[in-house]
Amino acid sequence: MKTLLYGPYWFFQLFTTAKSFRANPIMGSPSLNKLGLHASRVILAHASMRLRMFFLSFGVDRADRLSYQLNGFIMKENFVPAELFRQIETEIRQFQGEIRECQQGDTQNHRILLDPANLAQLPSTRQLLNDPAFRRLLRYTAGHRRMPFFHIEQIRNGVHAAGQDPQKTLHTDTFHPTMKFWLYLDDVDEHNGPFTYIPTSNQLTRARLNFEYQTSQIAYRHPDSYSARGSFRFSPADRERLGLPAPRAFKVPKNTLVIGNTFGIHGRGQADAGSTRLAIWGMSRTNPFLPFPGLGLAVFDRWQYNILHKVRAWQDAQAAKQGKQAAWHRLD
Repeated sequence: MKTLLYGPYWFFQLFTTAKSFRANPIMGSPSLNKLGLHASRVILAHASMRLRMFFLSFGVDRADRLSYQLNGFIMKENFVPAELFRQIETEIRQFQGEIRECQQGDTQNHRILLDPANLAQLPSTRQLLNDPAFRRLLRYTAGHRRMPFFHIEQIRNGVHAAGQDPQKTLHTDTFHPTMKFWLYLDDVDEHNGPFTYIPTSNQLTRARLNFEYQTSQIAYRHPDSYSARGSFRFSPADRERLGLPAPRAFKVPKNTLVIGNTFGIHGRGQADAGSTRLAIWGMSRTNPFLPFPGLGLAVFDRWQYNILHKVRAWQDAQAAKQGKQAAWHRLD
């Protein structure tokens, strides 16, 4: 009966960002994945992304394009003019907005959504996020003309005697190319957990595709719950089998921009308990099978924040019914 009710829904998910092998029996089917279901989704998503990036490449520096395509990341120190950066840092450190918290192991992640209402109170930050060259770079790396979700993000390390932060295990976010960026407002080093990335792991090589193919056949019963939900974890032995170089930790000064393709293997670096790092953070994840990069209308950028607010309110209400807090809950 459940299959009859949910079958069309599970099938429709195959053409979206859905990635959980455990939640979707079609997606997690060992037989279908042995026939190449997951591998086909991976190949099609990467081909679509390359096409969209081609359409969005005009006006993006060639060195940035090559770095992103070959290595999976872009790093630009002293990204913002010094005076503007000083103004941005001051207004963000003083800003008081609604904070959402997510606890993962012993790490707390605090974010303030930079929606239009909040950005109206942050003129220097708004100036940066509206800069045409910056927006071209974000669109190219996201493979879509819709802007990423923007946040103020503070990572707080070792704040509870809890388990290991799962984000500090090297992993991929999903089966298709996605983009995240950080403009650091703090110096980042081994003490406060630098973003860590394996260069070239964004590339869909034969070895990587074979890894995806083999893992997909056991993913629905994978002992690691994140892998079962489509965010594969990678051990040092996996890295060696894939022929990949050592991870690179982005120990960088403040005012450094880092953009990463999170199909590439990455994670948060280990950090000292009590340390923090502050950044402007953004993420873009769109339907991976779209062949064209959209229109980029400002109204869609506004709507996405309205939708996110409604989703978060619904998640708060559902969690409250169970006497719990949502994964991303509001701090009083």
